Amino acid sequence: MSNFSIIKADPDQIEDIIQIAYATWPATYSAILSPEQLSYMLEQFYSKTHLSERMQKGNLFYLVQQAGASLGFMELEPDEKPGYTKLHKLYVLPEVQGLKLGRLLLNEAIMIAQQAQQKGLFLNVNRYNKALHFYEKLGFECTETVDIHIGNGFYMNDFIMQLNFK
Repeated sequence: MSNFSIIKADPDQIEDIIQIAYATWPATYSAILSPEQLSYMLEQFYSKTHLSERMQKGNLFYLVQQAGASLGFMELEPDEKPGYTKLHKLYVLPEVQGLKLGRLLLNEAIMIAQQAQQKGLFLNVNRYNKALHFYEKLGFECTETVDIHIGNGFYMNDFIMQLNFK
């Protein structure tokens, strides 16, 4: 995997994040969410304004790249709850899934959280998302089941999963 690099994203790369989200979400969620909810969530969570606000707030965005092309991204929020970093987003383009880029990003998230003296990582994952098995395989454990109203009558039906560092 030495031909892949991870860089910290800045506001100039928000468009890369948006493009990855719009390419990834339909493949990830079309069997789980209605087209209306999928569209609503993309518009809410992946507007330039929303992503800029999250960067300004201090959330950290990282891109995995190859030859300057962005292939995936993640968003981290250190101390979202005391001592724990929240992994808000981790997506890899469908055409490069299977190259272990998600694992590469997750390893980077662990390293960043450990360097920040965090106790672990946690995340929300849709209860029907195939990525659930990815996180379980890497040692994340389900700590809670939540239904989060996000507006327009839509809910995120998630598991909260946590990985504690030893």
